Amino acid sequence: MSAFPGWSRGLQAALDRLSIASPHPPRGQTAGHVISRSLGRALEFADYRAYVPGDDPRLVDWRAYNRLDRLYLKQYREERARTITLLLDCSSSLDWGESDQHKGLYARRLAAALTWIGLGHLERVAVFVLRGDSAERLPTPLGRSGVQRLFTTLEMVHENGPLALPVAVSAALTQLRGDGPLFLISDLLDAEWRQALRMLARREQSDVILQLLAPDEWDPPLGDEVELEDSETGELRQTRFGPIERQEYRSRLDAFIHDIRTLSQQLGLRHVALDTGQPLADVLLKQLPAVGVLQ
Repeated sequence: MSAFPGWSRGLQAALDRLSIASPHPPRGQTAGHVISRSLGRALEFADYRAYVPGDDPRLVDWRAYNRLDRLYLKQYREERARTITLLLDCSSSLDWGESDQHKGLYARRLAAALTWIGLGHLERVAVFVLRGDSAERLPTPLGRSGVQRLFTTLEMVHENGPLALPVAVSAALTQLRGDGPLFLISDLLDAEWRQALRMLARREQSDVILQLLAPDEWDPPLGDEVELEDSETGELRQTRFGPIERQEYRSRLDAFIHDIRTLSQQLGLRHVALDTGQPLADVLLKQLPAVGVLQ
């Protein structure tokens, strides 16, 4: 594996055992690894597909291998492919944090992990970079054998510029084909975040909001007079982070996250607030499985 996404062999092996949970079975007609609403006889055979390096060996038909001396994956009529969609906030507000705690890097590595998990189950993956009022679709990997091109592209992404979140989300939704779970990976530091969530709710797919905040956004350090700069507008504001200001900040942050979680629940979305100071492996192997996003 290249420097990006920088996984250890142990983490990659653990990701191979995960799958992306979905409360809604797909309606598509392409064979895949998730049980569809199109019900027929249990495990009714549909077709074979040649094995591609990177495919999950658990899906190999070993009886066919014994007969033909070639690797094939057996697919069933009830199994339909989903599209895993990742909307990646790449605005200036994600350009915050140091080293592995950098919000943008953390978001891109998280997107890479979700891509790897999806491809391991023969699922399609669509990754969009949200910036300004647009949604740029990155190269679509055709199985794990083609994922390195996407990883290289993600490594080169730089977080900069403003983001009109609802407009960019709308631009991405107009490009979607098929159904399946969608992940919005963002800090949601946008005044119109409510509108963006309502747009996602119209899909009725129980989409997932992964909200990333850096450690010093969760708990800013005490200090003397400081100058705060809005990373997207450039607006400057003088303030002092003493004990009182810190307590007020934390109260407002708690209220902000509570509002996001409450609206998400009302809309049928799933919201998970993440601290980029937490190791990514813990998020992928513990936190997201604990809330039913991964399994």
